[in-house]
Amino acid sequence: MLCDSSLVRPPEVDLYLVAGVRTAPLFMEGFRLALGERLEAAGWTVRSKLLFPYGDWTRGLVPQLREIRRDIRLAPGREDRSVGGNRLLHALEAAELSSSTSEPAPKRLFVGHSGGGVAAVHASRMLMEREGGPSAQVVMIGSPRCRIPPELLDSVLFVYKQGTARRGASARPSSADPISLLGTFGGWSAAGRYRVPAWRTGKHAPAAIRPVPIAGGHADYFRGHPPYVGPDGRSNLELVLETVWEWLVTRGFGE
Repeated sequence: MLCDSSLVRPPEVDLYLVAGVRTAPLFMEGFRLALGERLEAAGWTVRSKLLFPYGDWTRGLVPQLREIRRDIRLAPGREDRSVGGNRLLHALEAAELSSSTSEPAPKRLFVGHSGGGVAAVHASRMLMEREGGPSAQVVMIGSPRCRIPPELLDSVLFVYKQGTARRGASARPSSADPISLLGTFGGWSAAGRYRVPAWRTGKHAPAAIRPVPIAGGHADYFRGHPPYVGPDGRSNLELVLETVWEWLVTRGFGE
């Protein structure tokens, strides 16, 4: 029996843009539209929403910084104590984009800037515990470092502004964005014959970490116009979008 292709529903994705501190309402709008168009071109039905787990630019700066600082320090397994993560879950419940009867269930994709990336990691882990099944995919852009739960290590992409390469065999570029140097991916592990505790800087780091040579600073990842254009003619928005898309293809979002 042949299947009528006209009756086959395209795959669905719920795309949530997650803002950090004192974010303007349209700050991530250009990236939301550009990523949505790329997903639709690959055959996805896309619904998207911008969320503010720590408040928008009308809320005081100090309480937002205090909440994010607390969330950055949470250890794996303590995600349920995350201020931003819990607020993000409540926002998802209020603005759930998909029908609860959709089969198969739509994929969830979080793209968080700055502290929004931390809230997205914590919310994704709580959703896994609540609903079961695979985790949402999380993109952290210019975010502070936080300890990624073991179940999410392959589902998180960490993007930062590329700086000068460090010395040594790995020669990994360091970050030129001071916000993405805050916090840690590290943790203690027993090592050696006598199982002496040793600090591992990357124990809780995501599997995918990508530098991007953007112009400007922490607030400029999504700029799509001069002077935020590199020598090759590509804007910050284009560079970040391409980096994110290459990773999403490996996570099953390609054509």
